[in-house]
Amino acid sequence: MLPFAKCFVGFALICLCLALCSCTFPVRTGYDRSIGGYKPAPSEPSSAAKAESGTKDGASTTKSPSRAPTNKHTTAGATKQAATQKMAHENAPRQASNSSLEQLAKSWIGTPYVYGGSSKSGTDCSGYVMQLYKSHYGISLPHNAGQMYDDSRGSSVSRGSLQEGDLVFFGSFWKIDHVGIYLKGDRFTHASSSKGVMISPMSDNYWRPKYQGARRFR
Repeated sequence: MLPFAKCFVGFALICLCLALCSCTFPVRTGYDRSIGGYKPAPSEPSSAAKAESGTKDGASTTKSPSRAPTNKHTTAGATKQAATQKMAHENAPRQASNSSLEQLAKSWIGTPYVYGGSSKSGTDCSGYVMQLYKSHYGISLPHNAGQMYDDSRGSSVSRGSLQEGDLVFFGSFWKIDHVGIYLKGDRFTHASSSKGVMISPMSDNYWRPKYQGARRFR
């Protein structure tokens, strides 16, 4: 065989060997002197790892919904409005309860007179008036007829201008010793020391000459 042919056959065998090696052997990385061997070939990440990585990346890049900016002017306005409504409610004139004053007074009729008392088991004149005014008008009065007469919250009312709910006072020039509440029909309800809680006409022969004046607290 000619030398040229031998060279060609040798070259062909070398190429065949190289082709077979590249198909059957895994790719190997370069030799690393620090570890005294070949570096391992990088492995392809699994589909589960890719999915997990994608989820984490997605979660890390997802923005949380932002809160709507607070309108300071709206909040301040609402607070101011609430304070104004509260002040108006506190300063509003006191209203009578749904039941009439006379109905409330009649529920006390027959209560015995007890000096210093202020309940339906026994009451004196000022204790009775104090309880009716608190229940019906929401107004607190002192438990004393003379102090009620001198209370600066009350305004003086003439005999001809009396209205239901006005306080009427009886006694002498030197002392106020009895109080009642004026009712329609020129009557008044009071706690008598002899008969307990009752309703009497203002023209009563006993009480008419003792009348000393009236006060309005409403």
